Amino acid sequence: MASKIPPSDVLAAWLARQRWFAAKTRRIEAIVIEDAVPLAGAVIAVARVTLDDGGSDRYAVPLGASPAGGDVADALDDPHFCRALLDLIARGAGSAGERGEVRGGPTSAFPPGLGPDLPVRRLGGEQSNTSVTFGDAVIVKHFRRLAEGINPEAEMTRFLTERARFAQTPRLFGQLDYRRDGATTTLAVAQELVAGARDGWQWMLAALGDFYALARRASGPPDAAQVRALAGVSLGALDRLGAVTAALHRALASDPRDADFAPEPITPGDLAAWSGDVGAQLEAAREALGREGLVADLDVRAALNGLRGSQKIRHHGDLHLGQTLYRDGDFAIIDFEGEPIRPLAERRRKHTPLRDVAGLLRSIDYVAQASRPAGLEAWVAAWQAEAARALGAAYRAGVRGAPFAPERDEAFARAVAVFELEKAAYEIVYEANHRPDWVEIPTRGLLRAAACLGPLPAPGAA
Repeated sequence: MASKIPPSDVLAAWLARQRWFAAKTRRIEAIVIEDAVPLAGAVIAVARVTLDDGGSDRYAVPLGASPAGGDVADALDDPHFCRALLDLIARGAGSAGERGEVRGGPTSAFPPGLGPDLPVRRLGGEQSNTSVTFGDAVIVKHFRRLAEGINPEAEMTRFLTERARFAQTPRLFGQLDYRRDGATTTLAVAQELVAGARDGWQWMLAALGDFYALARRASGPPDAAQVRALAGVSLGALDRLGAVTAALHRALASDPRDADFAPEPITPGDLAAWSGDVGAQLEAAREALGREGLVADLDVRAALNGLRGSQKIRHHGDLHLGQTLYRDGDFAIIDFEGEPIRPLAERRRKHTPLRDVAGLLRSIDYVAQASRPAGLEAWVAAWQAEAARALGAAYRAGVRGAPFAPERDEAFARAVAVFELEKAAYEIVYEANHRPDWVEIPTRGLLRAAACLGPLPAPGAA
């Protein structure tokens, strides 16, 4: 077992090069292998990584036999090891390590009769995890950076699969946990593979390309009717995505018997805390841009008052076009892990699901700007306005009467604008630090959201 674990300096250098390693701007000071669990000729190492700022993270690092030259061998490149992971999940079996164990568990949806020789393919391009597909049937997502507790990806998809029977999310087939000293940490989930589906962001980019080609041949400035006629495919898809998102939120609010999912009243304390979160994010955006007068002082708390009497529920928490799959005119919603940099308790916390709507609207902004061709700026702005209207109207229709949605349209619009403001401020900080050339996209979005809040309604106004 120990022979699978390379020297600390070799492992540190390899970790720092991995796309899923979360601390690329820090230097690794030390690596301690807290446990090593053998499986299929490889070993799953649980590694504590200490950084030069004093912080530390735990990572799951499946290791195979090192190749000639002494480099690290990632066992997730080995089909034999990957099949052994899936087999643990299917049988509910375990493998003991030096201090803990890895144990699988299937759900009621696990497909019977999976062949032992399904082709195994590791996917590329993921930021924080590693995914492996098995034929056209199963995808296993292996979490890299570990947080003690049940990952929302496993918890949420299990609820949607076994309790809500929600059809627009790939079914959870099972999960793999690391257990030690009474604590459980999710290592991996096995889910239904949506064969033939496309990433929602990539599909929308292509659909916008087709729209822009038609717009370039059109005469005169765009009007709403013309945009709706030329962009019918993309706008129809966003209408459908709004309806699917509404159905997701209804599903997540459907079981009052489960304390982890039961809707709860939004309290004055919630509104105060959410207002404080938005204010803190705005301040961070001001500091990132060096603009004291980024937006005028906003009474965010007043804008959220329309949520009084509504419910808070579990929601996606990181919803954007890249968290969807598109196939045959329909969408599936995926990746319920939440933002990996946030603590598990925060990711599992109930909130207004309007945050998900705001996330999709910010994604519409980004996809419009990322694909914007020169000379069509007016068409881009017109499409974005129609796209936001299509998604928002479909969502609003789908949740009308639901206890988690404000009754009044104005209260709905103002609350969504607040969370768009928060999301855009978060994006400003990210872009300022990582992609300065992009920072104007969220800056313009933040200013639009602030303008949407507008003057406060008069007391008693309908």
